[in-house]
Amino acid sequence: MALVFTIPGKTFLAGEYLALHGGPALVFLSQPSFELEVTKGTGSRGVIHKDSPAGLFIQKHEDYFSQFDINFLDPYMGRGGFGASTAQFLAVYALWLNKEAHHQDMEKLLDFKHMLEAYYEVAWNGVGRRPSGADLVGQLKGALTFFEKRQGLISVKSWPFENLEFFLIHTGNKLATHEHLKNLADFDSSSLEKSFAVIRESFEKQQSDLFVQGVQSYAEALKDLGFTLPETLDLLTKVTALKGVKAAKGCGALGADVVLAVTAKGESQDLKDYCLQHSLSILSSSGKISSGLQVRGSL
Repeated sequence: MALVFTIPGKTFLAGEYLALHGGPALVFLSQPSFELEVTKGTGSRGVIHKDSPAGLFIQKHEDYFSQFDINFLDPYMGRGGFGASTAQFLAVYALWLNKEAHHQDMEKLLDFKHMLEAYYEVAWNGVGRRPSGADLVGQLKGALTFFEKRQGLISVKSWPFENLEFFLIHTGNKLATHEHLKNLADFDSSSLEKSFAVIRESFEKQQSDLFVQGVQSYAEALKDLGFTLPETLDLLTKVTALKGVKAAKGCGALGADVVLAVTAKGESQDLKDYCLQHSLSILSSSGKISSGLQVRGSL
């Protein structure tokens, strides 16, 4: 028998960097999902690196984890930007909680405040910026998760804009977020706050024009702060010029790994053709929204 933890891929639609100040973030949780397969065994960790947050958490609780063999499955095949590291941590943290209750009670045990504190202990060594954990909360909750740490607010939404769709394009670049955060100086996040407020309002009012405006504004604020790689800026210029594309921005640390492209509903063919011609992978979309952490099977 095996116990299987399924965790969605994650992308910051908005709120990267802002979340580092405890501000709001909007995380999209998508298929395909990561899986952690657990069987009774002798402590094999599979591909989980011993110095990763998940690996360090396992070491802290070695007596418990030594009775299991763990196999982590990554449908993104090592491509950065979709939350493999946080998915590993969430799965092993949930496995550790599984010792206290059957998995149908997991939601009660997975208090996000306790989860974040456990994550910070193994994901941050005190150098540079502490990761926000907003992506981790999103992978727990699923769908489109609004999370604001400083107020302890979580809201899970569905996609509200019938005349829009979006696509997540992998750039082919890869940036180690933890290394970036080590060297990140303090910054003024007020422009990001203003742009995010427009995005939040767009969801509350279900107004697609406001969402497009907010995404464009957030992308500009990231650019002005120097938080977008030159290669990503070049790609954004080309993508936004395509027919049907309403807005685009880089997602996550320096917008390195993933680009969000928002299009009018049913008008994405030029974008898809461009990606095909330039060997860019569309790895997810608004049509692949996913639930959060799921647990099945038994040991």
